[in-house]
Amino acid sequence: MNTYNVEIAEILKDNNILELSEKMEARNLTSEETQSIEVIDTFIREIGVSGHSLENDKLISELIVKQVEPLLFNPDSSILSQIFDMGTIGEFDENLFTGVPKNTIKVYDAVRGGNVPKSFVDPTLFTIQQVKLQAETEINYSDLRRNGFKSIAKLTELTREALEQEFFWRLFAGVGTQMDALSGDQNIDATSSLTLALADTFSRYMSDMSEGNPIAVGLSKYTDLFKRLDGYEPYISDSMKTELNRLGKLMTYDGTTLVSVPTAKKTATGKNLMPDKRIFGIAGKIGECTMRGALRSYETYDNNAEKITLKFTGYDFDYVVYYLDKIAQIRFA
Repeated sequence: MNTYNVEIAEILKDNNILELSEKMEARNLTSEETQSIEVIDTFIREIGVSGHSLENDKLISELIVKQVEPLLFNPDSSILSQIFDMGTIGEFDENLFTGVPKNTIKVYDAVRGGNVPKSFVDPTLFTIQQVKLQAETEINYSDLRRNGFKSIAKLTELTREALEQEFFWRLFAGVGTQMDALSGDQNIDATSSLTLALADTFSRYMSDMSEGNPIAVGLSKYTDLFKRLDGYEPYISDSMKTELNRLGKLMTYDGTTLVSVPTAKKTATGKNLMPDKRIFGIAGKIGECTMRGALRSYETYDNNAEKITLKFTGYDFDYVVYYLDKIAQIRFA
């Protein structure tokens, strides 16, 4: 390993590019952090001047992956960890999900000494949904010469955000697909508005199935409807009114925590961060999600075009939803 790579590797043991960038913007860097940024910045700008060399081989993609991968493959801070059991396995490991068997033992009237039909509890083997995501981009040498460290910090942030957003959307889209196949109290059909009666049906199901902390998650344009329900005003406490005036949204409804996903925020492909026209109610852990393998990067220099092509792949995950009875949804027309 060349001297520069060794030095940068040492810097990244104790520093994170995203954190350094945030501290730099806030002008809150220590002298050691300032030196670290200067080392990385100098080398990045040199790539913009001289292009590919043995010293910088795969350096940019490795810089990004080292910062992004821990955040992507340990999503404990995400709301998803509240509703899925998260885990990791090797790229080629076998992944078999089995949920707790549903109680299907039937009870009959009987006479003493008689027999009734047998019933059984069968452990259910669930179908695993597999998702393999990949992103590719490029960066011009001129960007490296102009912005140095900042160009890599920004690209790191955008890569992480793009993969996380797609991950979030895919899981909730999968939940929605399975819910649409069901009928009964779990699927609550609304028009363009939410009524108090429909909201009560929804919260009652959440309360009945709850393991302690039910949540309702949806785009903000739908979760905001709870704060405008006709007839609910008398049930809003003074503290909730203060919170509503301060934040502009209701944080809970009838024991269910309301989680708003920004409607205005879109993925790079123009999608909302979760499926439109519905609010999901989650009454506990509904399944499992396993990150598979590790994020891989490929870096190709084109000195003639003065640009670097970056490919990020290996962002694979398996998931299964096996407790559909813990989910309810309000569907809007």
